[in-house]
Amino acid sequence: MLYDPKWTETKADPLTLESLIAWLEKQPAAKRYGYNNCNGRCLYGQYMASHGVPWDVCGASESRTARGEFCSLVYDLVASQRPWTFGAALKRARAAIS
Repeated sequence: MLYDPKWTETKADPLTLESLIAWLEKQPAAKRYGYNNCNGRCLYGQYMASHGVPWDVCGASESRTARGEFCSLVYDLVASQRPWTFGAALKRARAAIS
């Protein structure tokens, strides 16, 4: 069988606002996330879980890692403001990138 490198799926870096925006675009806009829910139901926890990173290893306690810095960025610019819906978070993420 022939092999073409274009067939290989490339994965985007999940630690970018561009990747977060792409994920948010696939979420129901009116669906709420639990901002104060620190058991993985927050926006960041759900996003990282969608990339195969379980909540127990994606908390903000990793402040000195790239993942911890991205977590802080997501909370500061996207997740903390109300309303806590995926549609509103998408608008804030788009504004943060422009």
